[in-house]
Amino acid sequence: MSARFAIKGCGRLGTLACWAALAASTAGCAAKNDRATPGFFVPGWDKATQALVTSLTAWRDAPSPLPVSFHIPSVEFVDNHRGPQQRLLAFQIVGQSDIENARQFTVRLNLEGEDSPQLVKYNILGRDPLWVFRLEDYEMIVHWDMKEPAPGPSPKPKSDD
Repeated sequence: MSARFAIKGCGRLGTLACWAALAASTAGCAAKNDRATPGFFVPGWDKATQALVTSLTAWRDAPSPLPVSFHIPSVEFVDNHRGPQQRLLAFQIVGQSDIENARQFTVRLNLEGEDSPQLVKYNILGRDPLWVFRLEDYEMIVHWDMKEPAPGPSPKPKSDD
């Protein structure tokens, strides 16, 4: 199993938004296709754990300097809240929860340059690939919380006449 990392500014938001729309649009198709029930996109605990461990191991074991992305075909790792060159020194899964439409894990991350570990939640969903989202990124996609302002009219420059 492998992971591909998404970094800010790499154009992943559009892809993720399309994927989220596809997942939402198939939820109502259970009458025609039993595989399209809401739980269809929730992986089993073993696969979800393996995807998370694979993603975090790829981050931890990456060569210096950290590459922009890692090509691992069966997992997409989305964590836009880490620094682009922030190294993961160690991680430990400390909990797991069933949530609607995903598997959720709480992970203790020891990051280079930080004195104390961080507790971070990751949500895992999908089939092929499996998507490993940091909770904040997952919430942004699920709620369509676009952080960039909508384009609007440009203010007219003042003239000195």
